[in-house]
Amino acid sequence: MSLLTEEQRLIFDETIRLRHLNGNDDGLVLLEPGHEPGHGKHHHKLPGNRVRKGENRMLSSDLLGSETPIFVLDAGDPNYDSGEEPYKLRTSRGTALPRADVIVAYKSLITKMTEEFFESSDVHEVGLILDQTEQPLYQHYFVKRLVTLAMDRGNREKEAAACLLSTLYPYHLDQSQIQRGFERLLESVDDLALDVPAASADLAMFIARAVVDDILPPKFIDVTLEGLLPGLRQSDKAADCIDLAHGHLRDRHCTERVLRAWGDPEKSPIDAAKAAIQDLLREFLVNGSVEEARSCLRTLNARYFHHELVKRALVLCIEAAPGNPTAPRLLGLLKVLANSGEVNEGQMRVGFERMTDVVVDLKLDVPNAEHRLEGLKLMAKEVGIYPV
Repeated sequence: MSLLTEEQRLIFDETIRLRHLNGNDDGLVLLEPGHEPGHGKHHHKLPGNRVRKGENRMLSSDLLGSETPIFVLDAGDPNYDSGEEPYKLRTSRGTALPRADVIVAYKSLITKMTEEFFESSDVHEVGLILDQTEQPLYQHYFVKRLVTLAMDRGNREKEAAACLLSTLYPYHLDQSQIQRGFERLLESVDDLALDVPAASADLAMFIARAVVDDILPPKFIDVTLEGLLPGLRQSDKAADCIDLAHGHLRDRHCTERVLRAWGDPEKSPIDAAKAAIQDLLREFLVNGSVEEARSCLRTLNARYFHHELVKRALVLCIEAAPGNPTAPRLLGLLKVLANSGEVNEGQMRVGFERMTDVVVDLKLDVPNAEHRLEGLKLMAKEVGIYPV
């Protein structure tokens, strides 16, 4: 039995039909699930793509050497802990490096990468390098180093660092690693203040910005960071930092104030992309033009950020009044984008996964938000766009 009502099914089918009536796909082809554009004969440097070892100029030559392949993390090493390495061991070249040397080499790499990012603002390059290092358990070092280096620079670099974290999450940075990075920053805020007197205030703003940008859950401050305080040595700066972060998020018009802390938010590529996606979806609900929505998405040119489109579409579905055609129309649009490969399976999955945290806030305005989300998932499964 179909979970879509007869009326909803007609609306969904009409959205799909409009796509076919609009004509050509501008060269787009139907892709296999999980396949992303750019993985053919010609390689393009886009976030999430793997590149050949040694292709990136930033990779440290210290990690590459002789012709005998060995494991960088050796299971025979007395310091080896299999519980910390749930991913496959990588082969490298040269003499086996102790774990400490691997971490030192990783820190050196991300320091150089971050400094070059502040000069070039090349977000794609950072995503490629993080993917290529294949060290998911060390990413909190990157988060800490990025914020630390930004603190000692101007507002432009602080804004760039905040935007970079938001762009890399969740496709290149795991939320648990982002949280761990901020935990380490709070633990070292006293030491940071020796070189950057405003470290406590700067860190508080970074935390508030991360919450506003949806890369940290609101409860992170109340539960996680405050839970660290008893274990820290007498640290007034850590407590001050948490109080300031609370204050930033409790003020009237707090979101606007946080976004403007280091400059005009309209200059932020992340905020501009979010606004463009919201406008795209609202315009589609008004005019019903599938082709116009697709054209806007291509113009946005942010393939790594398509999970935001999925998330915002689901939010609009949940917020819509009962009986409103919003849900079948937006699910129809997502179906078109999935079939054409414009929104790949990975981005679709991330968009649905992000709703787990978002739905908690939606319950304040829509009490049955969780029930509606489960219904949307079932409808998405029925039409073949919910990643299993």
